[in-house]
Amino acid sequence: MKSFDKIIETKNLASLGEKHKGKKIGFCSGCFDVLHSGHAVFFEQCKEIADILVVSLGSDSILAALKGVERPVNPEKNRLYLLASMGNVDYVVLGGEAKDIKPGKIDFYENIKALKPDIFILNDDDSGLEQKKKLCQELGVSIKLVKREVPEFLKKISSTEIINKIKSI
Repeated sequence: MKSFDKIIETKNLASLGEKHKGKKIGFCSGCFDVLHSGHAVFFEQCKEIADILVVSLGSDSILAALKGVERPVNPEKNRLYLLASMGNVDYVVLGGEAKDIKPGKIDFYENIKALKPDIFILNDDDSGLEQKKKLCQELGVSIKLVKREVPEFLKKISSTEIINKIKSI
C-alpha cells in the first residue's frame, strides 16, 4: 500500500473494523511534530500489541495550543505523510475538534469513537492518563501502557530537544 493510501478520514474509520475483522486494532495519538527514534520505538511497541495500528495525529491548531505559537515545525499534511510512510503504521487520521479534558485538550475523541479500537496504546507517563482511562471506560476500549524507553544503543531524545538544538546553531 502506498503511503498516501494509508491516510484516512474520520468518516472512514468505522469501516476498518469490518475490513480487518478478526484482527486486533490498536490506536494511539500524538503530535509527532519532529519525528525521531523514540517515535519509531513507540510504533514498534504498538505493533507488538496490535495487528493493525491506527495513529491519530494532532492537528496544527492543537499542537500550537499545547506547545506554543512556534509549533508545529512540520505542517499537519507533511506529518500525516511521514507517519503513513512508517512501516509499523497501518493508517493515519488527522485529529478533529479539540475536546477540553483536563489537563489538556484531546482532538482524537471523534476518531476513537468512530474507530472503536480494541486497544488504546499510551506511554506509561502520559500526562492525561487518568482522563484517557475514563474516556476508554466510557467507550469500552482497553488501555495498554508501554514504557517510554529506547534500546541502549539509541540516545533518548525529544522533539523539543531537537528543536532547541537546531535553534542554538
